[in-house]
Amino acid sequence: MLSLSIFASSLTFDAFSYEYQGVKIISSLSCFLMGSIAILGGGLLEWLIWLANPLCLISIFLLIMDKPVATKFNIVAVILAISFYSWNSILASESGASGKILSVNYGYFIWLASITTLTIGTYWYFKRYREVRYTD
Repeated sequence: MLSLSIFASSLTFDAFSYEYQGVKIISSLSCFLMGSIAILGGGLLEWLIWLANPLCLISIFLLIMDKPVATKFNIVAVILAISFYSWNSILASESGASGKILSVNYGYFIWLASITTLTIGTYWYFKRYREVRYTD
């Protein structure tokens, strides 16, 4: 529940800014809503980063169903999310032109914190659950 609250708050901030025919500031909400269709405009790598969101959703369902594989989904989501920080440019238009990333903003870091919180919480839950199950 904490990670979902953090995620919701991340949607109220800007995610990053880039330069392509002027400086563009992209909101986290825009990234969340438009990320799923980035692949249609040629943004395969941008779409892969966006996949961290459904991976976390799948992880939440697996956690509810008490499946330890949820931790693996979270780890992949964290790796995808962290990898964006190393990017220097991003697809800026459907023509294939890229824009230089100028800054990564609060929305990205809060989004990353939500995924990290979910990952740590899921890991802790299954570690503790296994200890209790095997000691009873």
